[in-house]
Amino acid sequence: MKSTILFFKRIFILKYFILGISIAFLINMSGSCSKDNDDSDIPDIPGNDIEIPKINEGAKAVETAFISGDVNAIKGILTDNAEELYGTGLTQVNKNHLVKLGEALKSRNLKVNSDLYAEYNYTKDGITYTIAMAKQDDGSWKLMRF
Repeated sequence: MKSTILFFKRIFILKYFILGISIAFLINMSGSCSKDNDDSDIPDIPGNDIEIPKINEGAKAVETAFISGDVNAIKGILTDNAEELYGTGLTQVNKNHLVKLGEALKSRNLKVNSDLYAEYNYTKDGITYTIAMAKQDDGSWKLMRF
């Protein structure tokens, strides 16, 4: 009799174990993103085309500053928050690394833009990275994340 009760308890526990695994699987499948997700389904926001030349102008300034390898020039194209975040560390970076990053930025491709924010993808050493730019109060675009 005890063995029958123990058997049913184990089946009862096993039922909840399988149920838990199934729920975890469903949650994982519903919240996961494909690594090879194509950005072609991102909708265009009307009116953003007006800003694209200004965004590209800011991105070109970022590229030029990095290619120069001049830390002060790079600090000049950073947002205030980015300068606070990256400023002191930039002085310790090898100039060749900055120039190499500037050269890689030539491969940039605008992926996302709005009235105040833009993101570019670029490839360096076979790996795709992202930089983010923010519109400033004066209408210029500066680098906020790289």
